[in-house]
Amino acid sequence: MKSEKLYQKISKFVKSKGYKELILSSVVDVRYIRDERLKKYLFTFTDNKKNRTLALRPDLSLMSLIEFAKKVNNKKSKIFYSGEAYRKNQKVNSQVGFEIYNSNNPKDDFEIIYNSAKIFQKEIGKRGNISIGNIKLFESLLRQLDLPQRWKSRILYLKNNSKYLNEILNRLATNQDLDEKNIELDKKLYLKMKKLNPNNIIANRKVKDILQRFEQKIYIQPRPKNGKKTVQIIKSFLKIKCPIQKAPFILNNFFKKIKLNIKVSNEFFPVKKNKIGNLKVYFNSNELPAVEIYDGMLFSIKPASMKNKQSIIGGRFDSLSQSIGLRKINAVGAAINLDK
Repeated sequence: MKSEKLYQKISKFVKSKGYKELILSSVVDVRYIRDERLKKYLFTFTDNKKNRTLALRPDLSLMSLIEFAKKVNNKKSKIFYSGEAYRKNQKVNSQVGFEIYNSNNPKDDFEIIYNSAKIFQKEIGKRGNISIGNIKLFESLLRQLDLPQRWKSRILYLKNNSKYLNEILNRLATNQDLDEKNIELDKKLYLKMKKLNPNNIIANRKVKDILQRFEQKIYIQPRPKNGKKTVQIIKSFLKIKCPIQKAPFILNNFFKKIKLNIKVSNEFFPVKKNKIGNLKVYFNSNELPAVEIYDGMLFSIKPASMKNKQSIIGGRFDSLSQSIGLRKINAVGAAINLDK
């Protein structure tokens, strides 16, 4: 099988670079699944003896983190894994990945990207593009914009889904989801409810909770008046794409122009040159993750030819372990699907 041969070649390469194999469990406790989109595709069953719900593993990167967290190991560790991920209504996804755990050195980011580039050129395609982004830049931009916190939170929450992100930005820019007549009606109902017992239940919710949410939306954090301008800034940022060497200069000019106190040093990106072998290296501000794993630098490597759909994706995920209730583990890694 083509995927088996590719797995063997990749495994041989990463072993030669000091990565040791980590054996993954085929099932996971569903309490570790926080990504709402993953929850839709779980094959679940109940473990009555331990009173818990388990699922076939839906993602291997997440599984490797869970398995590594079981080890009492605070030293930097280089691991690789392989196997299948199972999701409803999707074909079985065969994957191999490699990661550096307890990673606190930016040089590890470069190592992951560099090794990914070598694997890509050896086994997938001689020519292609490396696209590098960083979620922290997007978060820094949002923090400094004149937006109510609830809007910032909604945009950040939807950053993993380009379709809904565009929808929420269009709503913010156009007010197309607002009906002034309904708002006035809601205000009248609000004033009536203020006279009720705050602990009364209406539609399974306490009156005080309904009033608090209305106050939060309308009075404390109303829709910003400059929504259109704010959306233009966000969309302009997400269109920035340039050779990686030019990225600090272009980004700093952009932030200076819109008068935000954000500065990008020449050391911000793990790759400084515009090429690794035959692969061109770009900064892409729209390089946002499709799943809620990465929280910093992230990258993808894709072939120049549209006929070849094989790609490598990766990035840094320092916050994931604590977000699912595990000990703090800084990490960076990459993965490739074998069944494309």
